[in-house]
Amino acid sequence: MTAKARIHAILNQQPHDRLGWDFHDGNYKDITFAPGPRFVRPEAEGYEEWGNYESLLARVPGFHGEVRMDAYGNILGRLEGKTKGECVRGALQDGWELLDSYRFPSFDPKEYAAYLAGRNYAADERYALGGAVSVFSVLRDIRLMSNALMDTLDEPENVEEFLTRLHEFTLPILDVMAENGVDGFMIADDWGTQISPFISPRSFGELFQPAYARLASACHERGLDLIVHSCGYVYPLVPMMVEAGVNAFQFDQPELTGSRVWAEEFGNKAAFYCPVDIQKVLSTGDRAFIEKTALDMCNVFRENGGNLICKDYPTYHDIGVELEWAKWAQDVIVSHSEM
Repeated sequence: MTAKARIHAILNQQPHDRLGWDFHDGNYKDITFAPGPRFVRPEAEGYEEWGNYESLLARVPGFHGEVRMDAYGNILGRLEGKTKGECVRGALQDGWELLDSYRFPSFDPKEYAAYLAGRNYAADERYALGGAVSVFSVLRDIRLMSNALMDTLDEPENVEEFLTRLHEFTLPILDVMAENGVDGFMIADDWGTQISPFISPRSFGELFQPAYARLASACHERGLDLIVHSCGYVYPLVPMMVEAGVNAFQFDQPELTGSRVWAEEFGNKAAFYCPVDIQKVLSTGDRAFIEKTALDMCNVFRENGGNLICKDYPTYHDIGVELEWAKWAQDVIVSHSEM
């Protein structure tokens, strides 16, 4: 099978020859990434890079780190240049009455189509996975996390209106991707703490399951698969995401719930796109433990449909994991991937 056919089969619970691979080593890589479009927001021009901008800092009194503005109009902040930053002031945090005049960023469909066409994804044997817009992550920043969580209880109508507008903003991006050889679409929505989701399953089902269902339907109508990334404990929400039509889940901490649980309960309903657990396993540097966990993960998924894509974490240096430790996991996976 080509890599493209293999990954598509895994994501759709169809017969395939082995587990999928997405390692840093190009010899073991079935997936290539298709970047999203270049978003434009006039008021963010000149503030895209990290800096000590007085005009932005004046809007976040008490914050003394570096700041920048993103394409949604949020102010992001970081301390000592050590992180990717977090939202310190959301574009709509002062109230939902601002929604009527709010505008999402713009992009040039022709420019984006030309960029994707130049990378010739249709002719690439690898599966092209795109990403551009998420769901909860956009709401979380634009309203600020504390407000967004309260909104799910106090302002559900405004949350629904925002998610509808966000979906409409996303559709033209999906169109360009689908027309230019992209195979799948991944969103990044962190839904959980270490012990529970941020919101109740009831609130998720009422507000966000419909948003995921709309996005999944839009992707599938265009021939795109939908993958959802989340950190944290999200087990109570996964059945609703599966019902909504999500094809696969990208978890960097699969052992927070357990690979056996994911494989046995959901292995014939959805796929999983995961490294060996970065928090409980790879971070230990214990070779025997890492190799055993990698082998167990392969085995339990092969026994339950084989719908697993094994991957590397993008930046091991950020989490204190040595490349050698990750290579131990990769070697085991590569040796035990055949169906």
